[in-house]
Amino acid sequence: MTKLKKTSVSFFALFILLFSACQKNENPKLPTPPDSNSPKFKATDFTAPEQCASCHPNHYNEWRSSMHAYSFVDPVFFAMHERGQKETNGKLDQFCTKCHSPIASLTGETPPFFNRSALSPISQQGVQCDLCHTITKVNNPVGNADFELTPGNIKYGSLANPAANSFHQSAFNAEFDRSRICGVCHEVKNDFSAALEETYSEWTRASLAGMSFDCQDCHMPIYAGQAATNGPQRDKVHRHYFVGVDVPLVDFPDAALQRQMAEKLLKTSADLSVSSPDSVAAGGIFKLSVTVANSRNGVFSAGHSLPSGVTAERQMWIAVIVRDQNGRMIYQSGGLDANGDLMDQHSALNPNADPNLTIFRQIMRDENGKEVLFFWQAKAVENNLIPPLAERTANYQIQLPPNLAGEISLEITLRFRTLPPYFLRELGLSDLVANVPIVDMEKILKQIKIN
Repeated sequence: MTKLKKTSVSFFALFILLFSACQKNENPKLPTPPDSNSPKFKATDFTAPEQCASCHPNHYNEWRSSMHAYSFVDPVFFAMHERGQKETNGKLDQFCTKCHSPIASLTGETPPFFNRSALSPISQQGVQCDLCHTITKVNNPVGNADFELTPGNIKYGSLANPAANSFHQSAFNAEFDRSRICGVCHEVKNDFSAALEETYSEWTRASLAGMSFDCQDCHMPIYAGQAATNGPQRDKVHRHYFVGVDVPLVDFPDAALQRQMAEKLLKTSADLSVSSPDSVAAGGIFKLSVTVANSRNGVFSAGHSLPSGVTAERQMWIAVIVRDQNGRMIYQSGGLDANGDLMDQHSALNPNADPNLTIFRQIMRDENGKEVLFFWQAKAVENNLIPPLAERTANYQIQLPPNLAGEISLEITLRFRTLPPYFLRELGLSDLVANVPIVDMEKILKQIKIN
């Protein structure tokens, strides 16, 4: 009985103490929930590319000339970003930066109207080594920079048997040899679900049709060598030039090399063929067919459409010139006006003066079907691209002068450039127009007799 009373008293005393404590602090402070808007990482979580260079000099030197390194230097990117933020009142937010400098975006350094000079050095280095080699997962659906990073001492890559080293741990991640890891930034939709870039989807469709290679096979080709200084000799090491069709438009390391590699890639991306009669009558109608195939010698060339990427800005077109036996031009399509523009609806000097122009590109449209220039305005897209292993034919009916004699000469060229002059002028970057190369991907010369 006595023991039961002591226990009862003890419980009563504990109740009094707890009640008193609650009376003294009627609103006890609860743990603060994490701020969902706080930055996910700090700049110090990542390693600068220069620290990678001592052990990976080849990869570093290749990367520093690449468009990945250029991604947060590119004046076209900044002009578009700044204009887009102004026109949307900041609603674009991280849409552009999350691919062009994911570290800057994930560390909270790039609010809609950020100051470039205030960014940390590592954020200014765009798509860099530690960004890619800390990717641990590519989320579904692939695209719009939806991936997960695990920065730290473990660096991930495509080597199944990485050599141990004293600087960091290494781990194999199968994503690094798959197109998915490229698709995270090369598959983009805007807030209206308009497909702005479909390179990964294009590759997926080609893969289902029987193509057996990945993005890395063309854009990160392999060679025999060392993945790291003093590392083992390997049969398969990836290049890190990330060669594509874009090239630097301002002073940048090894810009000439990037241009050379981009031109070589373009020149091996398509087949051009011409069908025409062997002879034609003076004053008659000369019928000409020009076919562009997304293949090389009948086999896969590009693992995606031609052109691909941000195709609303790209231009791939057929240029046709017919000359008489004295070299005088009697017909042209695909020529440029004095501003350097093709003579379609975008020519300020000769609008729609080239009704037979054949151009392969994407057109973005607003809710009324009107063409727009910028991705944040697009509600729908219209694609005039060439899928892998497909072909497109342009037909021309050319009225010949009655006084021709001898023969006429044909010059048929498939031409490409990444940015048209009218687009750069609209962004206030007319000084860059002369820096955009036009690459002649394929050319055919042919002579036709005059009856």
